[in-house]
Amino acid sequence: MKFKNDIGELDPAELEYAERTHKAIRAAMTAELAASGHRKSQILEQRKYFSDYFSELKDDEKRDLLSNEALDTRSYLSSMDHLRKLARQEQEPYFAGLDYVDDIDPEEQNRVYISLETLRDPDTYEIITYDWRAPICSMYYECEPGRAYFDAPAGRVNVDLLEKRRYRFKRGKLQKVSRISMPSDDEILTEALSRNAGEHMRIIVESLQKEQHRIVRDYIEGITVISGCAGSGKTSVALHKAAYILYGFRDRMKDNGLAIISPNDIFSEYISTVLPDLGEDNIKPYLQEDLLAEVLEDAGGVNFMSRLDEAEKIGEFGLEAESNEESEALAICREHKSADTFRQLILKYVEYLKEHLFVPQSMALTEEQEGTVSAETLGYLFYTLFEDVPLFKRTALVRDELCRKYNIHKDTNKAYILAALDSMLRGQTAAELYRQMYEDRDFLEECGIDVAPFLLFRNMFEDACAVGVLHLILAEPDLGGAFYLICDEAQDLSCIFLELLRRRFPGCNMLFVGDSDQAVFGNTGDFTERIKSILPRRPFKRYVLETNYRSTAQIVDYSAAVLGRAPGSIRSVRDGEAPIHVKLDPHTDNDGLGRFFASLFADAKAAGYESFAVITRTRAAADRIKRLCGATGIIPADLRTFFLPVYLAKGLEFDAVAVLGADDDYYESEAGRLALYTACTRALHRLVLIEKE
Repeated sequence: MKFKNDIGELDPAELEYAERTHKAIRAAMTAELAASGHRKSQILEQRKYFSDYFSELKDDEKRDLLSNEALDTRSYLSSMDHLRKLARQEQEPYFAGLDYVDDIDPEEQNRVYISLETLRDPDTYEIITYDWRAPICSMYYECEPGRAYFDAPAGRVNVDLLEKRRYRFKRGKLQKVSRISMPSDDEILTEALSRNAGEHMRIIVESLQKEQHRIVRDYIEGITVISGCAGSGKTSVALHKAAYILYGFRDRMKDNGLAIISPNDIFSEYISTVLPDLGEDNIKPYLQEDLLAEVLEDAGGVNFMSRLDEAEKIGEFGLEAESNEESEALAICREHKSADTFRQLILKYVEYLKEHLFVPQSMALTEEQEGTVSAETLGYLFYTLFEDVPLFKRTALVRDELCRKYNIHKDTNKAYILAALDSMLRGQTAAELYRQMYEDRDFLEECGIDVAPFLLFRNMFEDACAVGVLHLILAEPDLGGAFYLICDEAQDLSCIFLELLRRRFPGCNMLFVGDSDQAVFGNTGDFTERIKSILPRRPFKRYVLETNYRSTAQIVDYSAAVLGRAPGSIRSVRDGEAPIHVKLDPHTDNDGLGRFFASLFADAKAAGYESFAVITRTRAAADRIKRLCGATGIIPADLRTFFLPVYLAKGLEFDAVAVLGADDDYYESEAGRLALYTACTRALHRLVLIEKE
């Protein structure tokens, strides 16, 4: 592809700088290899010494040796990580550059080369390439040639931006240099978007749009929401922001790191290499279930999680129900448990427990029946003296107060008093109290909420979230915090899960990413307002991304029509082939189905595509087609092929997508239209809609 602003014949000075950069990379690799080899030798020597002289070493010497080995091991692993980054940079030393003259010294022209991380000359320590997150690099993403500025640590620097360039390397060799205006010069952006989908989520740092880059670098305090259409780069921007935060706020993060909550394990694996490729790899995405299990571990609610594997969790949403009746019942129940009414019910129950959890009774102070304490005294101690203490922590404090007042020191007597006090609690775990909530007529009459819809199914994900919220409020366990939290697919988060996040990460800065048009689990309403009303942290900022950079205009227009919108209502940036409608006899046998999918895969391979997804309504259907295609051996070895239900395909992208049963009656419902829209917008280049004859 010929760029309109190509510089043409490569400038000898550019070739010389590329060689200088490679020389610095090789020198850094040599030094790191030597250092890592030395550390490895130290580790092996320490282990041998520890083994040989174990019986002769004192305990403090053993601790010192183990501590030193742990430090050396971390250092060695850090060296290996640095070597991996250098090896990657050797293939593409830098991807962009700019020239400028600042107002401080207008006689000197400065040139900057931009890469995934900073590289310095091993001899002079001069910066050869700048990390894309460095303040000076913001001019590449946000400014056109002319008057510009960047905010350095010492203050704002005003400059004349003379030129911006895009570099293309192939296997480490400089191939092309292009002048650009905005960083996403249309032809460069089109070329980047026309490439096939990789095995992992696309790295967009080279072609970040101006509005995307501003989100990456913008204010991080409080709550931020990124909403936008499918393919607008919401998740990629969020991950780039994660990398930027890790780069720019290390001094503020200390022991609290950055957490990313993913909707499912497929998506977690899909993004697993994004942050390492952006220069960061010390973040492990974890699932909503992981977060909940962590909260419930000491809450007596683990039985909830044992019944909530992923299939059951999805099944409760009605997407895998075995009958329409069950599907409708599940949908009704989850609609109620996802709504704010259910969250309010749990919070009302907490207020009720603040006055009714402890039922004081006159009690003896010891097993020998020496002395008694009145119920009135115990009630005063529990409800008044320690009213600012979490409810589940009060009995221990009441015990301590009684022991102090009555001069009790024996551990057995202390244990006796605590056991007696705990027996006066309506329940000693959040799970136990949650089960009692539906049977407490006094509370139900007092709260004025009809709980009948909540009782259709009692082991849903939201039930476990409710137990988690109760535990976090009643016990306030110390589970550690986070400096920043990123939560994807926010349109599918129920109100009770948002309350769980609020209680689990108090004071944490948070970023939510979502699209109401992809609410495949039936949530309704504006998820942004839902987040704003439940999470009180301020400031609250919302960004809207309105351009689909993933799919072709033809696929985008078809997807918009699924939602009842006009062509062009969702902006796209490139053309392609129209969606393909294929009629399939519903009575086709396995041999016929095999030939049918073999033809689809062969056509995709012939078109140069590298990934293909067959998207179905249910997991059972996806598994059936996967077994069929696997058994018949029709999946090409060099075509990455996926078989997914629509709710697990969210956030992913593929070169070609086939939607099985696209004319199913389910897709005529409101929830079905959102699911079909989600499925169609997974496709970059080709969309095949398989319908019944």
